Amino acid sequence: MKNTRKSNRNTKKNIQLRCPYCGSLADLRSADGIYHDNSSNTMLYVCRRYPACDSYVRMDPYTRKPFGSMANGELRALRLKAHRSFDRLHKSGLMTRSDAYRWLAAHFNLPMAEAHIGLMGDYRCKQVIEACDRYMKEGHPRRMHPKQLGGVAV
Repeated sequence: MKNTRKSNRNTKKNIQLRCPYCGSLADLRSADGIYHDNSSNTMLYVCRRYPACDSYVRMDPYTRKPFGSMANGELRALRLKAHRSFDRLHKSGLMTRSDAYRWLAAHFNLPMAEAHIGLMGDYRCKQVIEACDRYMKEGHPRRMHPKQLGGVAV
């Protein structure tokens, strides 16, 4: 007898999200008309009140899960700035990308699953920018041992 049940792994369901700003539901739609260039066919969860409510988040094309939480223009700009500050930690060679995320989690006392800028709000993004900029200014050793990452005082 053939198994006709679909595997949970292979089914792609749309996630139901609510806008954190106005409470409306979000719809899954193409980024056409939102992104200047959507040649990569990006999909977004967009607030139903868009453009009056400018809240959306990118969707992972493989899992249909959002890449973070919905954000308005101000928060998206702040997250971009926080990512630029954070990315300098590993792009400069001070630590690996994985070590940088471990440092971020340890610095803010977060579980690794929550140590992502796409999940952070305004206040935490500002803290990330300050912490990363301070870390870069202090002239830490070129490479950090993973055991040092948890005890970094920033």
